[in-house]
Amino acid sequence: MVDTDKVIRLSDYVQLERAQKNANGSRFAYDAAKKVVTNVREYFAAHRDGRTYGVRFPLYSFSNSPDGVKVGDNAGLTVVPSTNYRAGRDDYAGLSAFRVFDANVAVNDDGTPVVKAIKGLAGNYANDGSNGDVFVITTVGFYKFEFDTNYLTIWYSDTQYDGYSPMPGALLPDGTLRPCMAYAKYPLSNFGGKVASVSGQKLTAMSEQGSVAVPGSKGKGYSGKTSADTFYTQVMYLLKYATKDIERYLGGDFNGSGQVNVSKAESNVTRVLAKTSDAASIDLGSYISVGTGTDRGDVKTGEAAAYRKVISKTTVDSATTAINVSGAAFTTATTMHVTQMPYLTGSTDGVLGIDGIPREDVSKTHQPVKLQGIELFDGLYETEGDVILKNVKDSDTSGHTEVWKVFDTTKASGTAITADYTHVGDYPAVTDKTDNQWQWQTDFVEKYGFLLPTGVGATSTSGLTDALIINPIAQPGLHELRRGGDLGSGSHCGLFYALGGNDLLDAWWHCGGRLSVLGRTHA
Repeated sequence: MVDTDKVIRLSDYVQLERAQKNANGSRFAYDAAKKVVTNVREYFAAHRDGRTYGVRFPLYSFSNSPDGVKVGDNAGLTVVPSTNYRAGRDDYAGLSAFRVFDANVAVNDDGTPVVKAIKGLAGNYANDGSNGDVFVITTVGFYKFEFDTNYLTIWYSDTQYDGYSPMPGALLPDGTLRPCMAYAKYPLSNFGGKVASVSGQKLTAMSEQGSVAVPGSKGKGYSGKTSADTFYTQVMYLLKYATKDIERYLGGDFNGSGQVNVSKAESNVTRVLAKTSDAASIDLGSYISVGTGTDRGDVKTGEAAAYRKVISKTTVDSATTAINVSGAAFTTATTMHVTQMPYLTGSTDGVLGIDGIPREDVSKTHQPVKLQGIELFDGLYETEGDVILKNVKDSDTSGHTEVWKVFDTTKASGTAITADYTHVGDYPAVTDKTDNQWQWQTDFVEKYGFLLPTGVGATSTSGLTDALIINPIAQPGLHELRRGGDLGSGSHCGLFYALGGNDLLDAWWHCGGRLSVLGRTHA
């Protein structure tokens, strides 16, 4: 029997494809003289369909399962993540509320995005920095959270119905809607001496204070990562996969921290010899450094070769495996180590879909992921630059952590919570037994576009499936909020992971960030 629901959705997808190629005003219009797309707002408005997509999750007090049920127009939609070798299935790809486009985007000082090119559709799109930063653009969305005794239902649409709020970051400082939403496609790197979102670059460290400095160096409309950027990826995953556990279907580089000894020295080679048992912990497709150092932030860790991609592994003898890498020849010594590094940006560019992971022959939790076209979890935390955590020691045995958010990042402070910050709420309080300890989060509520956990006591497979760590008793004062996870943090990590144990200027190799054009927004 024909599934008529799917036939209708396929028809809608074909209609959208045709709309881009005809002359009826619903395709993207490009001004070649000004080198900008001139009708982004009109394009997305013309394609709205008004559907409402929901997902219903049990509250932890009712069921500790992280899984939900798709409802409304979301019912029956399916996603099978893609890889570099296999295109999956994504019923959302052609739907107005979820459709995304890779684009070169700049931003005016007032926060208005300027779309300079759209991949395959308008202008001279480039992901290597030659045409500026790369973002994923999509329609302005609207959301609603509904609670009852046992359930939370999240609703999302491309149309603002009663009770629906614009997505965080959707409103410009004057209260008008942005023409589109733009989310950095890649984690933070450095290109041309400035922070960037481009492919093929090493990740760049970013502290809270570093994030605050972004507008001054790149332009007032830019900032470091905001909670609005986090919120989008959280909600998209919840809607599309109906679970809170990103490791279930996608993954993230949370376990790719292999470091092994060089077992035999060689000269003028593009390989490293290691014990076969050790080489098994070095992933194909990952990036390694070779040197005498062991800390990934130490230049000696890559003194022989730095950030070389592992292209294959071959057997040398019964006890030895060659780890073959890209790039120029180098010399190894038995005093050196092979250290698996964070991935370079663009490591998901080959994925044959808007969701997925690069390789099928490597564990999901050893490689970055692609969600709605956005590359996530390349091996570094990402600092939220619009949020400051305030650790308050209430007594020797109790403390709490307050979450403060600034809506206009040109007014952000890297040293204090000023009158421009809003108190979002508090993380679950700690005792002297839980201070500075990992705690698994149970539920969340939405406050000012921030998903605030309401309890702890879950596990890596229940509740939110991700952990938080705060230390108000041991270290009262102001702290930064790190998201995602690094390549050695394991199952604590994910979309809801929260690390609040470091001060506002702390940044080492494992502490990255993301460029944002959503920092100037209306509360």
